Amino acid sequence: MFKRILVPLDGSELAEKALPLAQSIAQSSNAAIRLVQVVSRLPELEAGRTGSSIQVAELERDAARQLVEGRITRGKEYVGRVGAQLERAGIEVTTAILEGGAAENIVNYTRKHGIDLVVMSTHGYSGLKRLFLGSVTDRVIRSCEAPVLVVPCS
Repeated sequence: MFKRILVPLDGSELAEKALPLAQSIAQSSNAAIRLVQVVSRLPELEAGRTGSSIQVAELERDAARQLVEGRITRGKEYVGRVGAQLERAGIEVTTAILEGGAAENIVNYTRKHGIDLVVMSTHGYSGLKRLFLGSVTDRVIRSCEAPVLVVPCS
């Protein structure tokens, strides 16, 4: 039924709650799993906007780029570890690190790679925190053409 399952991860235990269900579906469908982590570029974009001198702005941009590169390196290691666990269970796994907005990248990746199913968890934000942070899961559900299976945080 499903051939390509996407599991977006952010490094949290809550996001990993989607893995057992994705693994079960993949094993019963003989599907491959794609693990994706999206790294925000916000620090890089904000760097150098302080109105400081050119030299200070360049230093800020360099520091921000190093921060993003560190996140990318840690992300690759993380999805690699998670992917290795799934591979030991006999599942074909592909990993990717994307940069930018989480929801937009997840939806675009789904379209570009012909994903049949997205399995993701929700962090369960409510009230002001949800208002200001938004819900990546909610935006993916509303924008994604593929079915989205949501694992509740609790």
